[in-house]
Amino acid sequence: MLRYMTAVGALCAAWAPFRSGGVPRPEADVTVIGLAVGVVLTALSVIGGGRAVRVFAAVAGVGLAVAVGWLLAADLLIGLTGDDLPVLAVGSVAVAVGAIGSAGRREEDPAARRAWSGGWRVRPVGVLAAALVVVAAVLAPAGAHAAIVRSDTRDARDFPPEPVVEQPGTRQWAWQPPAEVVDVVPVLHGVAVATRDGAVVALSGVDGRVDWRYARPGAPVGSLVASADRRTVVVSFRSAHDTRAQSVVVLDADTGAPRSEVVLRSALVETDQVRPGARVLTVRDEEVVTGYDLAGGGSRWHWSPPAGCTSWFGQVAWGRTTVLVPVECADTLGVTALDEATGQERWRHEVRRADANGERQDIRLGATPDGDVVLFQTSGARATPDAVPNGLLDAETGRVLTRPERPWTVRADAGAAPLVEEADGGRVTGLLALDPATGSTTRLSIDACPRRTADLTTRTTYVRACEDNGRELTVVTQPLTGSSPTSTPVRLDGSGSRGRSDVRLVAAPGAIVVTRTTFGGTPAPVVGLTG
Repeated sequence: MLRYMTAVGALCAAWAPFRSGGVPRPEADVTVIGLAVGVVLTALSVIGGGRAVRVFAAVAGVGLAVAVGWLLAADLLIGLTGDDLPVLAVGSVAVAVGAIGSAGRREEDPAARRAWSGGWRVRPVGVLAAALVVVAAVLAPAGAHAAIVRSDTRDARDFPPEPVVEQPGTRQWAWQPPAEVVDVVPVLHGVAVATRDGAVVALSGVDGRVDWRYARPGAPVGSLVASADRRTVVVSFRSAHDTRAQSVVVLDADTGAPRSEVVLRSALVETDQVRPGARVLTVRDEEVVTGYDLAGGGSRWHWSPPAGCTSWFGQVAWGRTTVLVPVECADTLGVTALDEATGQERWRHEVRRADANGERQDIRLGATPDGDVVLFQTSGARATPDAVPNGLLDAETGRVLTRPERPWTVRADAGAAPLVEEADGGRVTGLLALDPATGSTTRLSIDACPRRTADLTTRTTYVRACEDNGRELTVVTQPLTGSSPTSTPVRLDGSGSRGRSDVRLVAAPGAIVVTRTTFGGTPAPVVGLTG
């Protein structure tokens, strides 16, 4: 039995370095490889060595098993682990047990000598021991993963989601997070809130109750993103000690159940090159765009720019069912829209290049959060009657919606209605809401909120967070019809830094949600303004 266990344990150890190391070891790890080699050599010593060698092997086997267990425990404490150490842990324990049993065998004991020297004849007990080691090695990664996750899901709801609130109401609810808020995004029935203790919590937009929770205690949240249809949430967890990679987890926004997980380079996550769609998780790595299945995590398609073209510069944007990629060719600048489910080209918009004359020629893309409209801007395009070098396009069809006179002043990230900002010396002196369908603009009041800390647009309203003093701020609401703005005070106690990037203002189903992200101090509450 011990011989079978030792041999299978050595095979598990040899297999371990070829398994994923996850975020702690995104590349080949010398420590894991060295431990695996040590376990294999120990197993060979147990099987073929004399008594003195076997005693030494028993000591070495126990030491190796302790070392692997210590590394695995360290991974579990930071909420991140790969598949390599759990498999190696099973193999090292199996070899250690075999080594201890071999060291305890006395040569003068005929029964023990016959038991060990019985060759490799198939014995039921030995086969059972080997099978148990194999099963343990196969299940170990899942067991380690289960040990680092704290998840409270809910059943899927059989009723349609609430509509996204167009303007804040007079009623308010508040939820006090246990740690500082990292980010807030709209989901199917409210918002998902990421906190600095490694948790994502979904709150109902109607009353602020907790719907579900997913946590990796010890693993800080790197980013939180929701799909345009609000049915999928993607959260990344990073290591506090190793910044090379992050674990990207796809969650069902309705139930909180995890769908898939993939390890990606931190640079891709931190530069907003990862985004969920309706069916795939899209990742742009240099010039290659890859679509990963939301449910299984495997890659479904890859896209690269055509021969003679590049896609190095400019951010990717996302429509509701399209991935919008900037493409630069020898004679043209343009955007290619890929079908997010298949990776096939759906439409293309191109303009001719002008003479460079030493000036930079590039493309800027920016989509509205609902994925309906994309802002297409070029620098260095040739002006021709049939070319549209700057304009708002329908993200699904590529149809030109409108051509702003000064496209560089347009903000597509504000919400459903893009904003046009007039500035003088870096100070905003005028503000207009732009209707993408008609190109008409509505002037908005600057005086109502001279110091805005966050803003957003819905299809009917412009909402701003103003006059944040650390304990209270004012939410100013102005209809896009141009009528007078109204103000609503919001209690937002909490300590920490204040500034434009600290306040989060989100239009979600059931409520307009406002909170503040901080570092240190008392976390600010998450407040919902409902109808």
